[in-house]
Amino acid sequence: MRYLIRSSMFLLIPTGWSSAGIGAMAAVALWASCLDPAFAAAAASQPERVTLQLKWLHQFQFAGYYAAQAKGFYRDEGLEVTIREGGADKPPVAQVLSGEAQFSIGDSDLLINRINGQPVVALAAIFQHSPYVIMSRQDRGLRTPADLVGATVMLSEDQGGIQLRAMLQREGIDPKLVNIIPQSWNLDDLINGKVDAMSAYATAEPALLSARGVTPATMRGVDYGVDFYGDIIFTTEAEVAKHPDRTAAFLRATRKGWEYAFNHEEELADLILGMGGVAQRGLTRESLIGEANAMRTFILPEVVEIGHLNPARFESIARTLASLGLVRSDFSLDGLVFEPHPDPNSRLLHWMMGVGMAVFVLVALVLFWNMQIRRRVRVRTAQLQAEVNHRTEVQQQLKSSQEMVQLMLGTAATGIVMNTPDGRFLMANPAYYAIIGYTEAELRTTDTRELTHPDDRVRYAALRDRMLAGEFESFSDEKRYVKKDGSAVWVRSTVSLVRSAAGEATHIISVTEDITARRAIQDQLRQSEVLLEIAGRTARIGGWMLQLPAEPVVWSDEVCKIHDMPLGTRPTLQQALEFYAPEWREKIADAVQSSIQGGRSFDEELEIITASGRRVWVRAIGEVARDESGKLHRLHGSVQDITERKQAQESILRLNAELEDRVRRRTARLEAVNRQLEAVNRELETFSYSVSHDLRSPLNTIDGFSQLLDRAVREKVGEKGLHYLSRIRAGTRQMGELIEGLLSLAKLSRDPLHFGPVDLAAIARQVAQECRDREPAREVNVCIPDGLSVEGDPRLLSVVIYNLMGNAWKFTSKQVVARIDIGCETAVNGETVYFVKDNGAGFDMAYADKLFGTFQRLHSLADFSGSGIGLATVQRIITRHGGRVWAHSREGLGACFYFTLGAVQVKSALDTV
Repeated sequence: MRYLIRSSMFLLIPTGWSSAGIGAMAAVALWASCLDPAFAAAAASQPERVTLQLKWLHQFQFAGYYAAQAKGFYRDEGLEVTIREGGADKPPVAQVLSGEAQFSIGDSDLLINRINGQPVVALAAIFQHSPYVIMSRQDRGLRTPADLVGATVMLSEDQGGIQLRAMLQREGIDPKLVNIIPQSWNLDDLINGKVDAMSAYATAEPALLSARGVTPATMRGVDYGVDFYGDIIFTTEAEVAKHPDRTAAFLRATRKGWEYAFNHEEELADLILGMGGVAQRGLTRESLIGEANAMRTFILPEVVEIGHLNPARFESIARTLASLGLVRSDFSLDGLVFEPHPDPNSRLLHWMMGVGMAVFVLVALVLFWNMQIRRRVRVRTAQLQAEVNHRTEVQQQLKSSQEMVQLMLGTAATGIVMNTPDGRFLMANPAYYAIIGYTEAELRTTDTRELTHPDDRVRYAALRDRMLAGEFESFSDEKRYVKKDGSAVWVRSTVSLVRSAAGEATHIISVTEDITARRAIQDQLRQSEVLLEIAGRTARIGGWMLQLPAEPVVWSDEVCKIHDMPLGTRPTLQQALEFYAPEWREKIADAVQSSIQGGRSFDEELEIITASGRRVWVRAIGEVARDESGKLHRLHGSVQDITERKQAQESILRLNAELEDRVRRRTARLEAVNRQLEAVNRELETFSYSVSHDLRSPLNTIDGFSQLLDRAVREKVGEKGLHYLSRIRAGTRQMGELIEGLLSLAKLSRDPLHFGPVDLAAIARQVAQECRDREPAREVNVCIPDGLSVEGDPRLLSVVIYNLMGNAWKFTSKQVVARIDIGCETAVNGETVYFVKDNGAGFDMAYADKLFGTFQRLHSLADFSGSGIGLATVQRIITRHGGRVWAHSREGLGACFYFTLGAVQVKSALDTV
């Protein structure tokens, strides 16, 4: 059977028909064909001229518009379209609102323009997911939005700025914490470290950066819950109202152009390459085709009709902006999305075509009834047989597919689980059971939403709810599961939503990877980086690396700061060496050359002259690294600012010189003092000898003759004369005691100390016994504990105890029952304090400063005898032992004398000066 083919119908004409039958069929076909729009259209009128303003320079991003123009799709719709290249000085919204262009291309920022009262109308969204990203150098370590705090970022406010700000706020980061500057669209600003990051198109700039030899790193909004449209074709309300047919025609032709562009990528790449300025910007045929491949993941031409716009998604994007405070909450999007009106003539034409076809089918059925029945039986039989064969083949393929799926699930290293939207478990693979520790039977009775750690549950539930609401079809998240044993496990889940043909959510599939070990390593690395940064900042030390043979020197941030250079500076080896001061440059150059040629390490302290002209002392350390074959392939080390240390060293040297000079002068003075003291000591010895011989002999003579006179004239001089004689003898004895005291005091100052163990308790008991022997009639209670062992001069410490105990015995003589206590106690500062306490006469503390002076007495001789030398002697001995002595008393209530023994051992009178 042969066929006559028409564009809108098919006529099947058997070869054995009569000419009358063929004529009837031809008449019907001719009538139906006349109803075809191509024949019914009126003669073409003059094309309407419109302007399309691109949002940027010529590249594959706009290939659909070039194709619609080059292939005549705009001309077929009666349009003559001028495509005008964009730029930073041609903001799309301003161009359209001012009438410079009828159509242009924007982003989801159009929502803000519409909410703020500007009459823009969205026609189609070419990119179903916005390609705007934050791009940085991978070696800068900017991995998450939190890393942008304090960083310098270039943004274009009218090209993706809003959605990138929304990403920051979605992560709880105030955009004010980021140093945002206007976009220059100059990759050199990022490469040279002028900025830390910049907004970019994922389909273009990352590839350009890689071509410059720099590895890019990007942050996408969709990874942080910000999923907007990109490249939205828009016009104005006035254009839609005045020219609705022209607007619809422009939209139809544009869609055809995009379909053609994605089916003829190489042809469009050649077309774009011939446009002005394209080759000059470094674009090549390969880069344009690479851009086309990258665009597919954002446009999704195989999945979604090109230009598809969902008003509900616009509502969702607006709610996201409102929740972040970027637009007001009482927004209205009425009129934002273009809705073309059907053409009445078109409906009539299609109705007439339908009627014609019905008539044709009716006639054909009457003419061909018998033949068709027989042919249909044969065809149906063949079809049934083919259907049986096809179903058998499909069943076999389905079985193989099921077996393959089961094999994949069973052997997959990552966990895979399928749940219902309300959390009911459906199925999982063994890897998932291993991650969470539950069995299949246990999961079937569990609400799987409760497996998420409580601290992550709210955030994860919000992502699920937004996915179910249609904001996005999938998302990735890092969270914790609570395992059956109660422990937590970190996982990264990629969650996808499965919908029915009617668009209802039926299943949620999660692909889960156990990242507990990775998270622990990341935390350790993050802590190490923070500690290393703090240590480097505190110690003013940074690292450097030279990859041999001739790559630039990599400097850490701290090394850049030491040299007063911008962060990210990478000088050549020669440039790095030129920072060293001229007098040190040859030394460091030789050290580096020795390392490169001989593999020797170096550690030098030298001066550099920074970029700002400061002279800075640094410690430069270099070591070599070898590959597996032992070949030297890298030189690395550190640079530390040691200026303060050098200045401190110079100060110490100056101080040492000054101290040495002071010591020499002080030594000279001490030697002079020693010579004077030696002379004084000789004079004291002479004085002592004189006192001992010249004064004691007359006193002995006076005392002897007074005794003879007392015996010779006792009966003749009477009572008064005897009194005078007794006074003479008492004065002579007192004078003798004073001379003995002075001699003892002088001797104490001259004799060297001989240290050894001393038992103060034994000395005290001996003194107490001697006192009782002299005055057996007195009743005195003496309390002396054991354990009063000290280090000191035994002879001198015995004098201390004899004096203190003797005073206590003397000043308690008027008490009916006297009490004397000797002991020690520990002071607040841990010092051991020894004391001798009595309940005797005491003294007035107002005169305590005179207590230890020579010949100082606080009681009259008539009340208590004594020379006034004893306590002065005690103080001199205690001072020579490095201690101190003091007393507390209340008149009539006794006194307590305290003393300490220090670690200082004074050996002669010279040491006490």
